[in-house]
Amino acid sequence: MGAVQVVDRGSLEIVVFLTGDIDEAMQPELDAALEEVSVHEPPRVVVDTHEATSLGPAGIGFLNALRARGQAEGYFVDLAAIGPAVRPALERAGWIHPVLLD
Repeated sequence: MGAVQVVDRGSLEIVVFLTGDIDEAMQPELDAALEEVSVHEPPRVVVDTHEATSLGPAGIGFLNALRARGQAEGYFVDLAAIGPAVRPALERAGWIHPVLLD
């Protein structure tokens, strides 16, 4: 089972920590995190995946929804601390370029 935690770092950014297996069972938590981020109206959202053990379609869907919401609401979405277990999924989804994996 995975977890998602939204941490407000003041007026600078929101950090979303994804840990464990981010799969379809996490959909309610991912949806709630997406709404929580929007409530804070951040200038920047950073998603930290260093403790994620897998990133399924629900996780990629969350990232895509977060990016789309950011474009609509005026905030940027970045990845930080990309965990080795999720790099292949992020690469396949176009979130990171293979050159950045080295």
